Amino acid sequence: MATSDLSAWHRVGPLAELEAQGAQLVKGAKPAVAVYFHKGEVFAVDNRCPHMGYPLHRGTVKDGVLTCHWHHANFDLCSGCSFSLFADDVPAYETRVEDGIVYVAAEPRRTFDKDAYVRRLCGGLDQNIPVVLAKSVDRLLQHDPGGQTVVRETARYGSRRHNMLGGGMACLGIAAGLLPYLDRQTAYYAMYKAVKQVADNCAGRPPRGLSEALDTDAHGMDALARWFRRWAENGQVVGCERTILTVAQAKVTTAEISSLFFRAATDRMFAHGGQAVYLPNKGFELIELLGRESAGDLLPLLVRWVAGRGSGAEDQHAWNNPVDLVAPLRAAEKRIPEWLAQGRGRSFTGEKALTEVLLGDDPQKIIDALGGALGAGAAPALLAKLVAYAAARRLAHFSLTNELQDWNAPVRTFVHAHAMHRVLLRGPDDPELARGLFHGAIAVYMDRFLNVPAVRLPGERGTLDDLPSDPRELCRKLLATLDRQAHVEESARLVARYARLKLPLKPLFNALTLATVREDHGFGYWLVLEAGIRQALEWEGQPEAEHILVGVVRHLAVVCPTPRAQLKPAQVGLRLNQGERLYEEAEPAAQHA
Repeated sequence: MATSDLSAWHRVGPLAELEAQGAQLVKGAKPAVAVYFHKGEVFAVDNRCPHMGYPLHRGTVKDGVLTCHWHHANFDLCSGCSFSLFADDVPAYETRVEDGIVYVAAEPRRTFDKDAYVRRLCGGLDQNIPVVLAKSVDRLLQHDPGGQTVVRETARYGSRRHNMLGGGMACLGIAAGLLPYLDRQTAYYAMYKAVKQVADNCAGRPPRGLSEALDTDAHGMDALARWFRRWAENGQVVGCERTILTVAQAKVTTAEISSLFFRAATDRMFAHGGQAVYLPNKGFELIELLGRESAGDLLPLLVRWVAGRGSGAEDQHAWNNPVDLVAPLRAAEKRIPEWLAQGRGRSFTGEKALTEVLLGDDPQKIIDALGGALGAGAAPALLAKLVAYAAARRLAHFSLTNELQDWNAPVRTFVHAHAMHRVLLRGPDDPELARGLFHGAIAVYMDRFLNVPAVRLPGERGTLDDLPSDPRELCRKLLATLDRQAHVEESARLVARYARLKLPLKPLFNALTLATVREDHGFGYWLVLEAGIRQALEWEGQPEAEHILVGVVRHLAVVCPTPRAQLKPAQVGLRLNQGERLYEEAEPAAQHA
């Protein structure tokens, strides 16, 4: 071999020395490479077990199989391929012997392109292997920082196994939507957690039976809309699926499909505690992100949230007694077209006064005020934004004398109100969609007792001037504060200080996202995070943005910190991809047989 040919190879040492020792580490190689002499041949693999990074030179080679003793993963010594589902393949390297000296290639034998990473991602989803998911997500985000590839493949996988859109798919849409505000590490953690949640939700599920669109284009949209609502009212899931797939096959926009769907979703009041609006809204946001062609995969996952009886608040005792909230709401729903007609061409200016009414304790006054605002020219989407702000205030003023599960009610109200705002932005002139903002406003009213006594907003009881003014320091202190249990008000003070100084919001959004995704808790915290960020952007530079973000961080801080075990595979996968050593490696050779 000519000297020039050695530039892409590491010198290991004399073959006789390797044969005597059985295994050696390549000095200077990054990542570390282990070289083995087995049955007269020389083999080399990455020394880090692809499962958790344990040094493979401490393992055992027998009959061509390398075993890592930590979790007993087995690998083909020649190819590096794993025989154990929980572990990934270990990169293998070419070796050669020249003049009695062993050399190992500087780069692994197989380099993975984008298509290979997609296959690994799909395999990781199918087998629910955390470290494979982690490494695949990291590599694909390097290829595609916008996350389209990871989101598209994961959504396609989830849509084939879910019967209805739930936690993992909702988190997937949230993570994708927040990527523009996140640094590389937080984006990776968020996307990994979402993908892993989809894998968890789908574990053990066979592919679901797929419905098809009607084999005709003879039906107009009016008939399809009527049928969809009929099947939803009667709990006919297959009828809903076939009808909405027929709609998706027609030449209509995502906004038009959204309006058809949410008319049915708002036929019942605050159905499923708001889930009939806020989870399907995540589905429509995924369709908007991935493109109209994804509608056929995702729409069938939404229909079970609207197909069923007895799920509306009108059937609940609390909405009927001791105060009848249903009758005045139904009366108001009938008047929405009239109010919208009155408001055409007029300009509404009563946002501040209306907010105080929404936070009040007179339900009829709330209903009348919303109707009056429509008649005065307020757009339904604007009113939905005000309802979402009022709902966020319930979180910001939530009394810690309540029990932990009491957070669930204002959380559902807030994410429902935010979702209605998004729905009304898609269908701004639809009177039937506007019903949902009235339902959300009454849900805000129902949560009023959770603000007794109402916690004061940060700064109302004293100055915030003792806190830093540098955005990086504020974010650092916020994350450190959330490392300590029960520091709710201190976390709220830091967020309020940041917002009040009108500092750039992106670093704060990144810190809040990292603080959320690093914890071991349910997807409700993701929903509040995303709704809070979106609604804060609607009020950027105004006090309302501060109040919304205070509500978000108070809700999160109550449960911080958790063990944070769910993120461990992501941390390991990232370090493995970056070529880091996870454990100190000594020189003892592997055992051979």
